[in-house]
Amino acid sequence: MKSIRRQLTRDLLVAVIVLVGIGLSGVYWAARESAIDQFDQSLRSKALAISTLTQRTPEGVELGFSDRFLRGFDDDRKRDFFELRDSDGTVLEQSDSLRRRHSLMGPIGRIEVRIPFTRKILTLREGETPKPGKVNDPEFWNLRLPNGDPGRAIAFRFVPRRSGSNVPDADDEVHLVVASEREELDEHLWELLGISAGAGLLLAVGTLLVVPPFLRRGLRPLDELGNQVNRIDADSLSLRVSSDSLPTELQPIARRIDDLIGRLEQSFERERRFSADLAHELRTPIAELRTLAECALRWPDTRDPMMDRDVLAAATQLETLVSHILALARGEQHRIAARLEEVNLEPLMASAWRHFEPRAGARELKVHQVYSSVLAHADPALLRSVLNNLFANAVDHASAGGSVELSVAGEAGHAVIRVANTTTELEEGDLPRLFERFWRKEAARTGGEHLGLGLCIAQSFARAMGWNLTAQLLPGTPRRIEFTLRGPLAPPPA
Repeated sequence: MKSIRRQLTRDLLVAVIVLVGIGLSGVYWAARESAIDQFDQSLRSKALAISTLTQRTPEGVELGFSDRFLRGFDDDRKRDFFELRDSDGTVLEQSDSLRRRHSLMGPIGRIEVRIPFTRKILTLREGETPKPGKVNDPEFWNLRLPNGDPGRAIAFRFVPRRSGSNVPDADDEVHLVVASEREELDEHLWELLGISAGAGLLLAVGTLLVVPPFLRRGLRPLDELGNQVNRIDADSLSLRVSSDSLPTELQPIARRIDDLIGRLEQSFERERRFSADLAHELRTPIAELRTLAECALRWPDTRDPMMDRDVLAAATQLETLVSHILALARGEQHRIAARLEEVNLEPLMASAWRHFEPRAGARELKVHQVYSSVLAHADPALLRSVLNNLFANAVDHASAGGSVELSVAGEAGHAVIRVANTTTELEEGDLPRLFERFWRKEAARTGGEHLGLGLCIAQSFARAMGWNLTAQLLPGTPRRIEFTLRGPLAPPPA
């Protein structure tokens, strides 16, 4: 199972290691460049001191300099070296540390030359020497010193100052190379690298030790939310998640969970009502069948033909109830297959209403019919069943001596069927429950003709066709309830 805690720990550890690595690498690189710059400035100071003491005399170029004047040139362990050459490569002066047997400008093998300021690295082939730069733009590079130790050198060319009036006027440049052992610099750089690596390792270990407790503490509200939800079951759906103590980020989730629990509570309540209503509806015809059967067994000689008709009526009522429940089940499972075709609503409405004219006349209802020739896209059988349920509801529940209004029209690209009747019982609060199973306005159930399933079945069939069935109370006196069935018009012929 995927763990958010482990995933966050892993991601945070990787992020910290990467960020710390980048930061420490930057710090190390800056410190390394600073140390090399300081070393180069020291080399440059030594070279400038030597170039200042170089002069051109009638005898040639002389160096008024002794190794003992600068530290590193006269130590027991030779750490500094210099060499002065003319432009054609002839050695003019060397430090005693070179012992006249070595050269800093000869074939020096494969070395790396670091160009100042840009820090660009050049590679020289064997036998090549770096070309000395000017005094204000010298060349620096790493090399192997004559004593075998690693070193670093500076080289530049300059024109020696003249000494005496009889010195010939010459602008010939000379090349100066000064090299110094870089053991201390390398040790310092390795020490800096070790400190950076150790600091990075300590930070990684510290992160690994510190992050999990903080994550446990930060994710504790999730555990609390899970515990609250875990305490809610089918018998305690009235409970809700307490979001007051939760962080702001979890409060929307808690509200969504509360909404879900509320919908589950309503669903469970509907199922409980459905079970109770179904048992109530089944009890009456079953009781009638049992009574008739007991009478037939006890007095077989006095069997009345009316008893058989009563048995048939009770069985028919049970069959109707079961058929309606099966129709509802198919609708809820989206198993109603609608065969959509072009349907002319005007003759369909007139044909369906003819079966209810006698019942409307018996109740002295005034009927108003306004039909337009509208071609709709629907299933004729399902649409007739919807109309039968709406007409039966209007005729049987209209107030005595009231009216029923039927209309068909095309509105805004839709086919619209309206069925309205006067009512004295319904209120605004009843509208949401009109399409519930077994709901009837009467408080007492008589097990009569209406089972409280007609409107629910009508809405299910309408949805199967892609139509929409709604209800609203119209203002005025007397009050009227209007059912609106809205669906698509038939597409025009190709």
